[in-house]
Formats: sequence, C-alpha cells, structure tokens
Amino acid sequence: MIPSTTKVHSSTNEQQHQQPSFMTTMSITTTVFGLLFFDNLLVGKSDPSDFSKAWRKKFSKHPSWCDADMCLQQINSDNAYGNRLALYSRALFQKALFHLGEFVQKWPKSIIVLGIIVLLICCYWLKDVKIETDLVKLWVEQGGRLDEEMAFLPKSKEKYYLQKQLKEEKQINGTEEHRKNKKREAVRVSEIPTDSANFGGGFQVVIQTPEHPNMNMLTREALIKHVNILEQIANYSVEVFGETWYLSDICFKPPPPTASKDVLSQLIEEIMAQIIPCVWITPIDCFWEGSKPLGPFPPLDLGPAAQFVPSVSNGLLSWKTLNPEKLLNSVRSLIDVTMVSDLFERAGIGAAYQDRPCIDPLDPDCPNSAPNYFDRCQAYAKFKEWNNALPEQNKIKLEQISKKEEISKPLRKREVTATNNSLNLFSNTSNNSTTDDLADYYDNNDDDKSETTESPEKKLQRQMLEECNKYGISFMKWINENRTRLMEFLSESDKLILPQYPNYGEQLTGGCKGFGKNIMHWPEDLIVGGIERDSNGFIRHAEGFQTVFLVASAGDVQHRISHAKSPNYKTKIDKNHFTTTHASVIIQTWQRSFTKRLYEHELNRPSEGIRVVHPLASTSISEMLEQFSEFQFGTIFIGYILMIIYAGWSQLQWDGFWFSSRSSCLLAVVGVLMITFASVAGLGVATAMGINFNAATTQIVPFLTLGLGIDDMFLLLHNYNDVLEAVKEKEVAVLLKETGMSILITSINNILAFITGCILPIPALRSFCGQTAILLTSNVLCIIMLYPAFIALDLKRRKAGYRDMLCGVDYCYRFVSSAASAKQIVEQHPSGKRKLEESSSRNQLVKTDSDSPSLNNQSEIDLQQMSESVFGTGPALKTKLQLNCEQTENNFNVKKFVNKWLTLNGFLHEVYIPTLRKPIAKATILFCCSSMFLFGCIGLYQSKIGLELADVLPEDTAPAAFLKAREKYFSFYPMFIVPMGPGVDYSRQQRKLEQLRADIAQSEFVIKADGKPEAYWMIFMRSWLHALQAHLDKARRVGIQPTDTLTQIAASSLAINYTLVDDFYLARRLLCSRGEEYNCSNKLQTRLIDSEDIIDSAGFYNYLTAWYYVSQAGFFPTPPGWRFVPSEEGVVPQAEPLIYSQIPFYMNGLTETPAIVQMIKEIRAICDRYTADGFPVYPTGIPFTFWEQYLQLTFYLFVSILTIATAVLLVISVIIFNPWAAAMVAIIVVSMTVELAGFMGLFGVKMNPISAVTLITAVGIGVEFTAHVVLAFLTSLGTRDERMVSCLDHMFVPVIHGGLSTLLGIVMLAFSEFDFVVKYFFVVMSALVIIGLINGLALLPVLLSLIGPPCEITPFDGDGTQLACPLSKRHSSSNSSNSGRSSVVNPFMIALPPDSDIKKQKVDVLNGHKTSQNPNNNAASCSSSSSTSSSEASPNSSSSSPTSRSSENKRQNEEKEQQQQTTIHNYHESLSTLYEASTNTSGAEENINEKMKTQNNT
Repeated sequence: MIPSTTKVHSSTNEQQHQQPSFMTTMSITTTVFGLLFFDNLLVGKSDPSDFSKAWRKKFSKHPSWCDADMCLQQINSDNAYGNRLALYSRALFQKALFHLGEFVQKWPKSIIVLGIIVLLICCYWLKDVKIETDLVKLWVEQGGRLDEEMAFLPKSKEKYYLQKQLKEEKQINGTEEHRKNKKREAVRVSEIPTDSANFGGGFQVVIQTPEHPNMNMLTREALIKHVNILEQIANYSVEVFGETWYLSDICFKPPPPTASKDVLSQLIEEIMAQIIPCVWITPIDCFWEGSKPLGPFPPLDLGPAAQFVPSVSNGLLSWKTLNPEKLLNSVRSLIDVTMVSDLFERAGIGAAYQDRPCIDPLDPDCPNSAPNYFDRCQAYAKFKEWNNALPEQNKIKLEQISKKEEISKPLRKREVTATNNSLNLFSNTSNNSTTDDLADYYDNNDDDKSETTESPEKKLQRQMLEECNKYGISFMKWINENRTRLMEFLSESDKLILPQYPNYGEQLTGGCKGFGKNIMHWPEDLIVGGIERDSNGFIRHAEGFQTVFLVASAGDVQHRISHAKSPNYKTKIDKNHFTTTHASVIIQTWQRSFTKRLYEHELNRPSEGIRVVHPLASTSISEMLEQFSEFQFGTIFIGYILMIIYAGWSQLQWDGFWFSSRSSCLLAVVGVLMITFASVAGLGVATAMGINFNAATTQIVPFLTLGLGIDDMFLLLHNYNDVLEAVKEKEVAVLLKETGMSILITSINNILAFITGCILPIPALRSFCGQTAILLTSNVLCIIMLYPAFIALDLKRRKAGYRDMLCGVDYCYRFVSSAASAKQIVEQHPSGKRKLEESSSRNQLVKTDSDSPSLNNQSEIDLQQMSESVFGTGPALKTKLQLNCEQTENNFNVKKFVNKWLTLNGFLHEVYIPTLRKPIAKATILFCCSSMFLFGCIGLYQSKIGLELADVLPEDTAPAAFLKAREKYFSFYPMFIVPMGPGVDYSRQQRKLEQLRADIAQSEFVIKADGKPEAYWMIFMRSWLHALQAHLDKARRVGIQPTDTLTQIAASSLAINYTLVDDFYLARRLLCSRGEEYNCSNKLQTRLIDSEDIIDSAGFYNYLTAWYYVSQAGFFPTPPGWRFVPSEEGVVPQAEPLIYSQIPFYMNGLTETPAIVQMIKEIRAICDRYTADGFPVYPTGIPFTFWEQYLQLTFYLFVSILTIATAVLLVISVIIFNPWAAAMVAIIVVSMTVELAGFMGLFGVKMNPISAVTLITAVGIGVEFTAHVVLAFLTSLGTRDERMVSCLDHMFVPVIHGGLSTLLGIVMLAFSEFDFVVKYFFVVMSALVIIGLINGLALLPVLLSLIGPPCEITPFDGDGTQLACPLSKRHSSSNSSNSGRSSVVNPFMIALPPDSDIKKQKVDVLNGHKTSQNPNNNAASCSSSSSTSSSEASPNSSSSSPTSRSSENKRQNEEKEQQQQTTIHNYHESLSTLYEASTNTSGAEENINEKMKTQNNT
C-alpha cells in the first residue's frame, strides 16, 4: 500500500511540475511569435548604404533618434541590447512618418493644392459664426443644476400650457373657435418670457458717485443732482413703430384695483391705471423729491371731472401734489371707495410724499405739509420790507408769474397728446376745447368777492397772499440764485422762517420707503454706499447713491398695449397683432437709449477722467460683449506680422547682398501663413460643430494657437538643414521620420490639455478650450502633411543653388551661392565622381547664428592628416597664409565674442553646457528650483478665489466703471427662494414655509428688520385676511351672523341700524367659498385665518384669487379673473395650485468672493435639506448665477489636473514605452503647474475658472519644454552626463525658439482691452513660458544627468558611446565596390576643434605642423573617423573573425592612401571652400584666392 501511495503522489508532483513548464513554454512561444511578427513588420526595412557618412556618424551617437529599425537590426545581430518595445514603437512611427514624407516629397504640388482646397472648405462654415454675448449663457453650465433651476419657470409654463391645450381638445371637438384659441395659445407658449436669464433681469440701475474720491455726497447739491437724473430718465423717449415710447410705457407697475361696473367706479379705475407709477427703488424716496420721477408726465388733466375732486389743485394730477388720503375723502360721498381705501391703507400709501421732508425747502413746489416747509409768504413779507428800504437803483425787481400763465405755457408734444387724451376721456366736447380754455376754466380768482364784509386785517392778509402768489415763484427763483443774501433780510430772531435743511444722513439711515410704506421698504445698503456712521449710528458720510427701477417683461408690455382701455392710446399700433416680439424690440431700444444718454451725461467728463453717472441696463453687458467680441483684425495683423518677422529672422542666412541659398526665410514665412490659414479653417470646423464664439475666441485663441502651433515649425526647420547635410535622397521622408515623433508627442499632449479643460462646467471656457483643441489639431495636421510639401519645393530650390526669397523671379536675381559654386567645381573635376558632402557631425538639428558651418563642427578627417596631405610644407604658401591669419586676428576675436554671447549656439557650447556640467552648478540649480517649488506651494496656499465682474469687461468702458463702482460701494444683493410646485402645497405646508424663512434668516448675510427677514406675499395676504376677519368678528359682536343669507343680513343690519361695508360682504363670500363649493351653512368654520397666522387650507386658493389683484408676487399660474359685487352670491373661483412664486431676501456684506461663496454654501445647505424632506425649493439671484461655480471649482480643478497629468504619463509611456522617462516628464510638468499656481497666488492673480483653465493647460503646454529634451536624452549614447550634453546640444535651440515664439504669439494679448485677458492669459502664460524654460532647460537636464533613464539601446563593444550601423544588404552582395564607396573620406572637410583653440590650430594647419595644439581633440577625431570607417566597412565586426577583420582594415588603408593622392591633386579647387568653412570670413576668402593664384604660378 505504501509504494502505491507514493507512486500516486509522485505522479501528481510530476503533473504540477509539468504545468508551470507548459505555461512558461506557452509564454515564451507567444513572446517569440510576437517578436517575429514585429521583426517581419518593422525590422530590416532600412539600409545604411542609403545614407551619407554624416548621417551614419550621427547614427553612431543617436541611433534610435535616427533609425530604430537599424537599432533593432543590431540587437538581432547581438551587437547591442536595449528596450525592444520602445524601439518597436519608434520604428512603427518612423516607418509611417517615412512613408508619409516619401509620398509628400513625390507629390508636393498636388498635396498643397488639395490641402488648400480642404482648408477653404473648412473656412466655408465661418458664414454661420455666432458670437455669444449673453453672460448667463457664457457662464452657466448647460444641463447643470443652476441651468435647470433657471429654466424651471419657462419649462413649467410650457408644460402647463401644453396640458391645458390637451384638456381643451378633449372638451371641445374641433370647432373653428377652438382652433383659433389653440393657435393663439401656441403663440403664447413660443414666446415665454425669459427675462430671468439675463444679467439683472428687468432691473435697470443708476449709480451716482462723487467727482473726486472720498467726497461726502450727503449734500443738497448731490441729492438734487440725483433727483434731476431720475427726472431725465423718466422723460427719455424713443421712436419705434411710429410711436413715441417713454419709461412709463414699459416699466413695471403694480396692477390697479378692480372696481365695480358702475360708471364712476370705472372712471376711478381708469384714473388710477394712469397715475400708478413705475416702481423706483431710490434714496430720494426718503424725501418729497422722490415724487418727481413718478410723474405722470405731463400731470394728468382730470378735465370736467376735476369739479368732483376739489383736493386736486387746478385739476392737474401729479405725485408731486397728490395726497391720496384727501383724494379718496373728497370722492367718498360720490362713490364707494371702501375697497380702494382699504387697499391704500394696507399698502401704507397714506399721504404719499406730501408728509416727507424736502431736500431743498426752497423748492417752489415743496408742499406746505412737508416737515421743513419754507413759508415763502412770510419770507416775502420780510423781503418786501427790506427791498423797499433799498435805494431805487439797488431794488430787486421780481417778475410777476400768475398761475394762469404757468398753466397756459406752451406744451411739449407729449403734453399735448396726454392733454387731448384726458379731454377725450372725461369730456364729450373736448374736441372744441383748447389749452387756454382749460386754463381759464381753472382760473378760480375770486374777483367778484364782496369786500364790504372783510375786516381791514383780513383784507391786508388777502392782498399779501395775492401778491405772494403773483411774485412767489419769482421770489423763490431769486432766493435759489442768491442763497447767500438770505440773511440780509432775515435776522436770527426769524429762525422759524429760515429754510430748514434736513439731516440727510439721519433720514437715509435704515433705508427709505416707497409710496406704499407698508410694502415698499428699500434697505439702506441697497441705496446708499460708502457709508461711515457717527457715534449714534446715523450715517454721516456716504460716497454713492444707487437707484433701481424695473422694466416689465415683454409679455407684460404686450398685454398692457393690446388690452389698453383708452382708444386714443398708441393709435398707430395695431393692438390685435402686437406681439411680445414687438414689445421686446421697444424695451431693448429704450434700454439702449437710456444707457447711451447717461454715458454721455453732462456730469460725465471722460476726457478729464471724471465719471459720475453709471448706468446699467439688462442689455448693457451683452451689447458691450458683442462690441468687444468682434475680431480685432488690426491687432491680429500686427501680431502675425511680428511673428513673420521673427520666424524669418531666425532662419536668415546672408551671403553678399542677398539671402543665401541655405537661408530658409521664405519657408518660415510660408509656415506662419500656413498656420494662420489652418487656424482660420479650424474655427470653421468649430463653427460646424456648433461651438459658438465669444470674447475669448476673438481675443485669445488667434494668438495662443499661433504661439503654440509655430513651435513645431521651428523644430522641423531646425532639423531641415541637418538632414540636407546628411541625406542623399528622400530628405523630407527622413526629416519626418526623425522629427515627427517629437512633434506628435507634444502636439497630442497640448490637444489633450485643452480637451481636459472642457471638464470645467463653464460654457465660455468649454468653448475656448474646445476651439483651441480643434485649432491645434488643424495646425498639427498641416505641419505634418502640408508643410513638408512646401519643404519639398524649397528643397528643389536649394539643390539648384538658388538664393532664398526670389519667389521664382530668377532672370534678374539668379545667383549661385559660393557653396553651390564649390560644389559645381568639384563635380566638374575629372576625378571628382565623389560629390561634395558637407559635414554635420554636430549633435544639433540646425545652425542658428550664421550661414557658415559652426566653429564647433567636428570633421570626418583628421586635422593632422589634412594638414599633411593638403597643405604640404611649402614655405611661401605657409608664410602668406600665416600673414593673412595675423591680419584677421582682430576680426576673429570680435566674431568669437559675438558667437559666444550673442548667438544661441555659441552661448550653449561656450557657456551653458560647460557651466551645467559642474557639480556646483547642478547643486545651485537643484536648490533654486526646490525654492521655486516651495514658494509655489506657499503661493498656492495663500491664493484667493474670486473674479471681479468688472474684469470680464473691457477696461475704461462705462459698464466696467459701473461694476467697479458697485463692487466698491454696494455689497447688497437681492435673493429669492423659489418653492418648486406642484411639489409644494402652499395651503397645507404654511408652517414649513415659515420655518424655511426662519432658517434662512439665521444667516449673517440676511438683512433682518426686528429679527425677521423681508416680508413676502403670504405675509401681505395674511394681513389682508386679518382685516377681513376683523369685519366678520365685528359684525358677529353686533348680532349679525355671516352664515345667514344676504336677505337676513340686510334685515338684521337695518334692525340695529348698522352699516355693513363692502369688506364684510367680501369676507363673507370668501368664508362660504371652499374649493368649488359655495356653502354658507351654520356648520361652516367662521375663521379665515387663525390666531397662529395659518390660513384656512380649505379656502386657501379661493382667498388667493380674491387677494391677487393687490399682490406684488410673481405667481404662476395666475389666479383667474374675478370681480366683486357686494350684492351677488357665488363661489370665488379657486386658483390653481401655484407652480412658481418667489420669497425675497436681502443679502448684505457680499463684498468679496469668499463671503459670497460662504453665503451660497449656507443657503444651498438649507434648501437641500428641505428638498430632501419633501419640500423642494431652490435659491436664485445674481450671486448664485455667477459665483456658484466656486463651490465645485477645487474639485473640478483637481480632477482636470489629475486627468491631464495621467494622460501625459500614458501618452508618453505608450509612445516611447519608458515609464521612467514618462514619470520624469510628469514630475517636472506637475512641478511647473505648482510653481505657476504659486506665482498666481503671490502676485494677486485670483483662482477662478479662467485661471483654472490656464493651470490645466499648463500641464500640456509644459510638455513642450520637457518631452523634446527627454527624447533626445533617451536616444543618445554615453554616460548620463554625456547624454545630458548631447540632449542639450540637440534641443536647447529648438526649445528656446519654441518658448520665444510662444511669448511672441501672446505678446499682443498685453494690449487687449479686457483686463482679464491681460491678467489671466498674458501675464500667466508669460510666467508659464519662463517657468517652463527654467524647468525644461535647467532642472530637467540636471535630473537626467543624475537619475535619468537608460538609453534605448546600448552597444556591447567599446565604451558604449557609439553604435555602428548594421551591415548593408547591398554591401553583402557586392562587398568590394560598396566597401570602397562606403569608406570614402571626404577630402574637402576638416575637423574644427573647440574654438578656444581654433586660432592656434588654424595657424598650425597653415604652417604645416604635423601635431595639433590639442592632441586630445585630434585623437578623438581620428578615433571617431576610424570608428566610423570601420563600422561602415564592417558593421558586424563584432561577430567577424580576426582574420577577416585584419584584411578589411588593410584594404581600407590602401584605399585611404589613394584618396590622399587624389586630395593633393584637387586641393587647389577646394581651398577656398576649406578656408571659408574654418574662418567664415569673406575678406579672408579673397586673400586666400589671391594666394592660391600666386602659389599656382609658382
């Protein structure tokens, strides 16, 4: 049994061991097949024989940068090892880019034509451009919570009307009348008012500020100026649709009370409809002068009806003289005005403005009921006595102005129209009346009064009064013009006669009340700003007055016009076809006129920097944004011209009197124009995708996309010259193969950064980021596909030797440059089958400082060997050349200084790289960058949130000045809580509604009166019901039962001689109305409202219908129409459950964004809690519209930065398959973002959605400064320090050009009229570029030299600093011929050592010295040359036998000796080119040519 068991276990163990082995085998098999697949697809497609020696030299230093395919070939040949995945990825990209470049170079003209056609098609969509100027639509996220709340009322209305139509369709079977009603109802639905979506809604605001800072405006002059401004506004008019429209035609007015059907009651109703004023919220409501803007203008002429209203002076009704209490008392005997009187009493209208103090008691119209009335008749008596005592020549003569003359003065057009209208209304004979007859009618002088019954004293008083009436107006005018002379006829004993000016600050303390004192209370902080108080708490200093008046919605104006009762009102308007569209045109036209006139007000003197009157209408900001959202073509043109100049200058190479053939100016200019065209086409694509333009589109996008798009062009141009020097054919294909991957990495990350910016829930910023991403995509496509076609055309020019910037006009300017001439000389030589190859073993993509080769160029030939083979030992030649070198020594020193300090290339090699390699420099950079990061963290911690609305508008404009004045002086904002019906049952949830108000009132920001917030509509409704209930209770106390019939009630009242008022009958009717039921039985509950202020829920909506006509609330749906007749029985119609209503709150202390955000958090928390409890409510108001985004700003910013940082990490990791390198890029980019955020915090740039977009995009833009450097580092060979030097040599100049071009692209933003563009884009983007250059060219190279990732490929042989090219396939088939060709050494190129020893080496070369002053450099050059030759002749030498390697070296030496003999034979033809390359001095070239001729003759 035991052996059996053991055997079983043994078998099991074998299976367990076999299973991992099988899995391992499968894994290895899969890997092998994968490698074979990629090898077959990507490896072996490149051959080194297709490239020049210079290219192969560059490959030995930067193998994977040049060709990943060859790197994989070397790995497969066991000559190197490396990151296969990275090389496969790079080979795949290089293969695709190579084929693309090959195709472009073959068909450049066709591609250009096709590209232009595609771009023109994209531009076609620009015809549909829409510039969004609605600030709410630009700022509020579509589909978000705030947008849904703002759309609640319109959607509710639409749903309500739709349900109503469906209900009617069921009840009515398709009659013609029903179809008409349906059509009319449909029109109404389509024109739902959306005023709440505009900035400020229907509020129009005027702010008055002092002429000079810190001036106290609590003066008579300042207040009178405010009164005059409001009077002017009330009289502003516009001509629209053939009619003249005033503010009174379009303003919001309380509805007039509904009267009974008798004639006199209807007359009273029509009068009240005309005198009910616009609602003004103004500081002058504390004074009698608050009545002046109310009108009506002109005063309403009662006509014949004036005889029934003796309290109205001269029959002219105006709020300046109106005393509503006296008016009602005077007509009470004629008609029953109980309901109107009760309405006035509940509203607190009382005497209106007649009992309020006058700002200026010397105003002739100041009523005698004013507390500080100036008795001008007593003063006139003193004045007359004093004036009569003056000499005749000094006496003051007053003008006699009678009331008749005052009344019959010429009337304006508006006054004549209004007078005729009132005559037509009140008199049947008005057509034969004139204004003079009217004046005579009211001339009530008692000339026929008997004088025999008067006592002498009364007669004297009457005569004095008549004289005062004649000269009183003239006397008051004289006093106003000579206020300082008042004390000349008044003494100290006449204090009661002296004018008494009120304490303005005391009157304004606590706010003011409108004409309805009980329902119109204007908080102090709403109307007075810049307040300072005295020890008693009264205002002693103020610097701003604010007045707000309301414009009605288009629907209200349409209803007002179409239902006007007077047939003479707006006779030129077809009232049957007057729509809300017409009303909207009228309102907006008047608003534009209002703002324009106040902008040009006489008190405003912009040329002197004085702006006193600041208006704002709901159309002001949208019009200003529309005006400044237009493309500033002049600014754009200047910016692009500057970019063209910079691009051309950076590629300029001069030769003699014109551009060199090696210059690329025209190509750079074409690149800028192409990017411009691509950006315009991108805007067309954005338009086709439905992205609207806004101020950011027109002010920022053109410059930002230019600055970012031009970077890739510079990278291509930098590598363009290098490729030309190193490649024989298919230059464009090689250019894209080497440079395209770097362009794709940076461009993809830039695009992803702006796409990530769309995460922020701000429509304007989403449009900006989306458009920028589309434009960058358009730019990169053109750079990759279209721009290489232009390069291909330029390549033909350069090969032909034509100078740059000729544009094909070569019959006059067809010159061949010296380089091309030398090339032709070599080609014409009998032994010159080998063409001139220009050296470019510099680890740099382009020359930037001169047309000649750089002084740092390394040769493919040993300097010592060239000196022996070319110059020989001829003493005459050496002496002459040495003399020439001594003569040009001074010029060389100057050029050396210029090259070192004034060119990027010289500064890089002579200063920057040597310094950066020192340990102390690395430590300094690490310390400085760590300090920058630390300060960034501190600044980020100290940063504040906020965005002033004034910053969103152009600087020095009137709307911006208004917003600045408001932010400085007024911290008041109205807010409303909106219960969301039908989820709220007002009748049964009254206690919950009151608890909600109490909870909100606990916020420190809510203004409270006696510990309670502002009253709302249900409070007024309760007060009204309490008054009605009082009548019921009073009747019951006298024995009259409300539950009896009307007959019984009339009998009971008659029996006890008790008069019942209309309010009793109204209260009884309401008591009997319960829903649809009318029940007055004895069992009926006899209380309308209980002692706890809870309205009877059964009759709540019936009571609402009766009370609605005095309501100030915005109800929807509105209760049904209803008229009260005391003698009628019947149910009061039940109102439908309310879907929408507003509960107002006044907020104060909202001066800064943190306070506003705190208030929003508090109110939102309360509303969310009640919504969760089944009582859905939401807040609304300007603070919630424009500041609620800050609640989630930190969250969205964190998510966006995390998203783009992850995207950068993934993109770089996937493309280069090197997480180490990707992590370093991500670390540097995040560090840059923190430093940028810290800069913003330290320099006062607040955190807001706009700056958040900049931070998010900074992550993507930061890749521009890091990815190029890291890619160059990964593709270099050597130690980390050597690779750091190599990557800087490759990428320092391109990155510098990219940063400078970005700065140049955005520099025009500094001249924008929008302050937020300058602050949040120009300043921040400029800081980003500077921070990016510091981190990308200083910190990143230091980190790479210390902890950089390994290279993508490492050779097995040597010191790891060079990798030979793989064995050519063609070389294998034809070894001898190809071997000779591949090992040819160019005899016309010399090695140039570092320019610290250049002068000495030139002298040594010319003197024929066999040893150089710098043997190390020469040795390195020799080593490099030998290594190159060896690698080219035998790429797989590492795997060859020693015998074959020795024979190969022997054959190469023989060929080299033959080449030296050929070199000596041809040195005369090549000497000029040789010397020009070593000195770059044209004057020296001429001297050398002369010396050459002399040597030849010798």
